[in-house]
Amino acid sequence: MDIQRSLARQTHDQISAWSQGANEWRGIAPQQVSFVDIMRTIARRKVPIICFAAIIFCAAASYAFLKTPTYEGVARLQIDPTRSSNLGLTDSDKSTSASSDTDSHVATEVAIIQSETVARQVMESLKLYANPQFAGKDVTPAAVKSLSELGPAQRQRLFAAFYDDLTAKVVPNTQVVEIRFRSTNPMMARDAANSVIDEYMQRNFHARVDGTAQISQWLSAEMEEIRANTTASQQKLADFQKANNLLGTDESNNIVTDRLKQLNEELTQAEADRIIKEGRFRLARTSNPELIAAVVPSTTLQVLRTQQAELQAQYAQLSSKFGDGYPKLLELQSQLDHLNSSIQTEGGNIEKRLANEYGAAAKAEAMIRADFENQKMDAFKLNENAAQYANLRHQVDSGQQLYDTLQLKLKEAGIASGLNSSFVGIVDRAQIPDKPVEPRKFLDLGLGLGAGLFGGLLLGFVLDTFDDTIHTSGEIESATAIMELSSVPFHIGSSAGDRKLLSSGGTMQSTSKFDPISAREPNGPGAEAYRSLGSLILLSMEPPPKVVVVTSAVPGEGKSTVSSNLATTLAQWGRRVLLIDADLRRSSFQPYAGLKPNLSGMFANGPGEKHCRYQPLANLPNLHMVSAGIRPTDPTGVLDSARMQELMSTWRAEYDHVVVDTPPVLPFADAIVLAAHADGVILVTRSGVTQTKALIRAKHVLARSGANILGFVLNAVRRPEYYNAYPAYYQSMGSTHSDTHQKKN
Repeated sequence: MDIQRSLARQTHDQISAWSQGANEWRGIAPQQVSFVDIMRTIARRKVPIICFAAIIFCAAASYAFLKTPTYEGVARLQIDPTRSSNLGLTDSDKSTSASSDTDSHVATEVAIIQSETVARQVMESLKLYANPQFAGKDVTPAAVKSLSELGPAQRQRLFAAFYDDLTAKVVPNTQVVEIRFRSTNPMMARDAANSVIDEYMQRNFHARVDGTAQISQWLSAEMEEIRANTTASQQKLADFQKANNLLGTDESNNIVTDRLKQLNEELTQAEADRIIKEGRFRLARTSNPELIAAVVPSTTLQVLRTQQAELQAQYAQLSSKFGDGYPKLLELQSQLDHLNSSIQTEGGNIEKRLANEYGAAAKAEAMIRADFENQKMDAFKLNENAAQYANLRHQVDSGQQLYDTLQLKLKEAGIASGLNSSFVGIVDRAQIPDKPVEPRKFLDLGLGLGAGLFGGLLLGFVLDTFDDTIHTSGEIESATAIMELSSVPFHIGSSAGDRKLLSSGGTMQSTSKFDPISAREPNGPGAEAYRSLGSLILLSMEPPPKVVVVTSAVPGEGKSTVSSNLATTLAQWGRRVLLIDADLRRSSFQPYAGLKPNLSGMFANGPGEKHCRYQPLANLPNLHMVSAGIRPTDPTGVLDSARMQELMSTWRAEYDHVVVDTPPVLPFADAIVLAAHADGVILVTRSGVTQTKALIRAKHVLARSGANILGFVLNAVRRPEYYNAYPAYYQSMGSTHSDTHQKKN
């Protein structure tokens, strides 16, 4: 017991020191919100949460069951820009251009589908402006045959209604466009969706065909002009050729240049022939038979040279054998002389022939060179007009080529306009829908319930945010730094019934009407809470406090209930306890106001005797009570008088504990006067009633008066977290206690 008392005292001193040094404290310190805190908030705000959820759910149910069913016709198109015809006018890579601009092309076509032109054609074809299911109050009479007969405002309303029902969007990551049209008539939904497809494709077809026709007309006019220009260029070229003797196909292919090339070849050959013949002639002039024979082979000369060699050989042989005087040698010498003469004659003939050949070759070369020079002069004259010729030739060729190309493209464009006039393909046509898309009852009810619960939770948390009242002991500790003494659970008898009984104003005739929960239900959670309160008070100081003031910040927080139950609990432990009703302004124990002497009477007649103090419970003779009595003129002056100090000194000596019930702290100064002379003060708060700012203010007021605040009691806690297992545990404990008591009796 000493160890427990020491630990309790140390804890109380630490919290008291913190409380004394925290004068600047003005609000609740930040705390981490847990799941349990959220569930407590939901439990506190369950009524607005449920009401809000019920309202939203009923609204969703009304929408789901009262709304006219809406049907939706769905059609699908494939828009492939890579199939679009460029009318044959370009040869660019279609795959490259289409891949880079596909998204923009598809988006453009979707915009065309939603255009006013298509909408007008659809309404005209289906006569939607005369259909009351579509036009509503803007429906037109039967005499109206076209939208153009309507006023601008009415047309705009019809277009707005059409666009509200029409939806065209691209299926993600595809070239497929979904066209949806909603209507209360399923057949109208189908027909409108299909009509949008038909009118869009018809508009697309006509636009492309008309475009092709316009381009064809333009090309025809351009081609006619090109043909005329080409014809004029050809005439100019022909005149130029005639004037400049150009009979070829171009400036490099004509008779002048051909003749020049031919003369150049002939001159080269003549010059080569002349050089060869000149060389042979010069060799022949050397009169060297051997060189002549080598250059100009001659049968006669060769025979003569052979005979000469034979004769010379014979001569040499005979001369060496017989000497120079041999007669045969003379004959051989005569033959050799004759043969040499013949050789000389033949050499002269050859030289003359070679001279003639050389002269003829030189003359031929001179003639050819003269012709070549003349032809070269003609070629130089032709080159002077080559640039003009080339320009004229280029004009003719380019004009003819352009004309041929355009003529080919014009034919291709005509074919393409019929075979490839559209790049849109129908994937699915709309069918009659078998069920409405709105309302979807189960989904709407589920969404309504979910939205209602979610909105209700938000509303509950918002209300809880703006709620300044205290609900848990943790909030009080965070706001005031005061130690919790006990949390008293909500009890109907202790709150409503006892308050009605104690404030009835009647005269108490029997002690049975003083019925605190500590005596009525000693094994209940309320009695346990007050026993916990009494234990902490006894352990809070050494020695335990004798005079304990019980007060609150504002009225209605249950201080009188706490004080009566605390006094009863201490008396049940065998201690002499005096309960004083010091609320001279509005006593909670008015049934005892007629007893003499009471607190007001004691100030007038003296402290009184022991037997004058009322014993509220017959089975607790050690519990006495002094009622407030008649309200004096100055309650604060009475409680702060020397007479009151004298009475308190007397009661300190006579009783173990004196429990003083006082008025609230903030409205009156009575509690401050008594708290300054008491051993400790218990600050009572009420869950869901006490405001944080009022409690903080009361704590500061008591602290400045020098009061020793023992702690706080959180009263009327609904669903206290510490008593979740109460029903089974305390019922079994109560039955066991009853059985034991019956056996003892």
